[in-house]
Amino acid sequence: MAAKAARKDYTMKSVIRKDEAAVSPVIATILMVAITVVLAAVLYVMVSGLITPVGGNKPLVTFSAVTQSSGNATIAVAGASQSVSPSNYKVNLQVGSNTGSAVAMPTTGGLFATMTINSVVYRIYWTDIGGEKTVNPGDNFRVTGNNLPLSPAATSYTFYLLWSDGSSIQQSSWSTP
Repeated sequence: MAAKAARKDYTMKSVIRKDEAAVSPVIATILMVAITVVLAAVLYVMVSGLITPVGGNKPLVTFSAVTQSSGNATIAVAGASQSVSPSNYKVNLQVGSNTGSAVAMPTTGGLFATMTINSVVYRIYWTDIGGEKTVNPGDNFRVTGNNLPLSPAATSYTFYLLWSDGSSIQQSSWSTP
């Protein structure tokens, strides 16, 4: 019986050693590690895509109350969660029930973006108070007519600050006196 058990062990060893189609243990280990690394990388890409917003790092911007002077409206930036270049923003304006088409925000303080709503031309100025060339608290937006005061009286306006993908960041509404 002992001879039979010995032969059984010998047969199993010879089958393993003579099987040339099998993968060596070293290659098998390398393949397992490679597969694990690839799966981990794919999982990381999938999860990081879910965590990061599609529009990038969109800041949170808050406005102070609108002030009106000489027929123009000024919207002050009260807070910004991060300093971002103005080239990442768009602006838009709604007059009554009519909304313009979003345009790129001026990239230099003191310059303006122009939009036409119902054949009336409006200007939106950005004033970079600190000169940092980023939107920060203290900066402001001024909405005017085309070198004219906003009119007529009792007209409602809404200023929109948008992200480069068109998604809304903040808005502020007022009416002319």
